[in-house]
Amino acid sequence: MLRLEANQAVNLTILGIATFVNAPSPALAQSPLTSVAMDPFIRAVETIKRSVSPVDCMAVHGAEAKILQRAGSAFFISKSGDFMTAAHVIRGMRKGDKPCPTSALTLPVDSWHPESRDETFAWFPFDTSECRIDDDSDLAVCRLNQDLLGPKLTSMLSPVTFEWNVPPDGTQVAFTGFPMYARDPMTVRSAVSAYRIQWQSEKPGPELLLDRPAWPGYSGSPVYLSDGTVIAILVAGGKDDATGITLARPASLIRKFLSEEQKK
Repeated sequence: MLRLEANQAVNLTILGIATFVNAPSPALAQSPLTSVAMDPFIRAVETIKRSVSPVDCMAVHGAEAKILQRAGSAFFISKSGDFMTAAHVIRGMRKGDKPCPTSALTLPVDSWHPESRDETFAWFPFDTSECRIDDDSDLAVCRLNQDLLGPKLTSMLSPVTFEWNVPPDGTQVAFTGFPMYARDPMTVRSAVSAYRIQWQSEKPGPELLLDRPAWPGYSGSPVYLSDGTVIAILVAGGKDDATGITLARPASLIRKFLSEEQKK
């Protein structure tokens, strides 16, 4: 069960997610190990969890709020609420088969508690029409309708730090997001398969290939190194002959995109 807060406490229902209802009782839940000395990625994952959010389509009626669709994942690039996601996530919310009454990010009011049956969240709306989109690179940058500097959850919010250099093939990475209607963030470990130019595209651009599949909902997730610095944004999972490969846009392309945004 989830509890959602805006200006006041409201009830939240996520449609079609029976796994939330069938959560184990506290007596059966397992506590994760706390030691991170042997694996630096463990600490990086905990850091990135403070930077990510699901991108949701919501129906809000007074004190009742329902998440109609978990459209993708996003990560914060500023304390005030600027965030990035994949362009096709925003496009889908604008022109999907089902209307998206309220576009929002949902965040826990203190921290993620995947081991608990109940969590309390706050939701923050944004206008998809205000997002800047680059369809060629599949990048989008958006801003929440309200500043995040005020809410109490600011203490757990941490904008990402970028690593602008391209890592060599074989570099170990991870990506964290909200696939398959996940209530809490999920992480996949991977490695860089290749950095290349999309030479078959009409508008060639750089991309990173990762050697692990990305489940639906991971689009817009940050791809990062063991020190927590972000090197790319996940935009697509492989299909057909490329099944098992994940596509990401490297930080060099993100920097160009954000530089163009600042000039406007």
